[in-house]
Amino acid sequence: MRRQRLRKGPSSARRAPSPPVRYPDTVELPDGRSIDLLRSRWDGVLTPDEVSACRSAGIPLAYDCAQIGWIPAILPDAHDDLADSVGPPRAARHSVEDPVEAAALAFSHRTVGRPADPVLISEEPSSAHRSRIATAVEGFMRRHGVRAADQLHWALHVAARDAAFERDVEPGEGAGPSFSFRRWTLADVPVFVRLLGDPDVWRFLPEPYPDPFTEETARNLIEVGGFGFHHIPMAVEADGVPVGQCLLRFDPPAAEVHAAEVAYWLGRDYWGRGYMSRILPRFTRFCFEWHGVDVLYAWIHRDHGASRRVAERAGYVRDDFPGEGDLAASLDRRDFVRFAAYRTTWDTNRDSSTTE
Repeated sequence: MRRQRLRKGPSSARRAPSPPVRYPDTVELPDGRSIDLLRSRWDGVLTPDEVSACRSAGIPLAYDCAQIGWIPAILPDAHDDLADSVGPPRAARHSVEDPVEAAALAFSHRTVGRPADPVLISEEPSSAHRSRIATAVEGFMRRHGVRAADQLHWALHVAARDAAFERDVEPGEGAGPSFSFRRWTLADVPVFVRLLGDPDVWRFLPEPYPDPFTEETARNLIEVGGFGFHHIPMAVEADGVPVGQCLLRFDPPAAEVHAAEVAYWLGRDYWGRGYMSRILPRFTRFCFEWHGVDVLYAWIHRDHGASRRVAERAGYVRDDFPGEGDLAASLDRRDFVRFAAYRTTWDTNRDSSTTE
């Protein structure tokens, strides 16, 4: 009946607008958990089980190149321009007080202490300093959620360290001419398969091994890595030969604090040579000097002792806050802990070291 009415009269070229499709607020998983379809895109990508559940429920999906994974296309901010959007945390939409603004005003409100407070101005963060920040973050987390508390954590630590270390440091020399960074290209597909098409390389990575790892898989990963402004995957070359990758993934800025995640891997043939102990300091310096980030952090698997030692030698320190476990779980990184390096305290001469 409706089709017949639309065909009558001179207005037949104008079809009545279709009513908007109404989607549910949640999608249930077989194990009883549910997917919140009202969350922010920046709450993370879907797991394989969640992707299957959404497709079964008829929920349209979109591939998010910033986070490298699938998200529901109906999320409130799913269609933001990746080059411009910073994706406000979910807590900012569900509270009267904007957590980003609260983080920016934390010192003026003396939540933790004034910038001139001698407890905060210490070359090595004291236990009192850490305790006061932890107390502020924990209370903030109860009111605004774990994502907002993480932003406050960055803001307070960066502000305290900036106040203590406002000085210029002469950059040191590079780690040597044998290591360099460049973008992957499609010409690298065969070597990319050789390096990354190994399940053991994925053992301590947060993502599952994409079995089978084919040239098409490699091509897709390289193409996705070359798109967007929120992540920079760099091929690492030793004497001009690709041996692995270092990746920089930017977080949305909060309270004028810019944080970014660092991730790295080497092909099996290059394990045990001390390569990454020389590569990571050089890459860290590159990130601080060329991208203006205040905090670099790495999620490292609890059982990956070698990666932990590499991070510590590169100037990263264990960096937790009261909600770290919840944050790791929300990012599907339950077995990972976080290490961080701060621009104002990182030793720019570290990349001159060639120690194993």
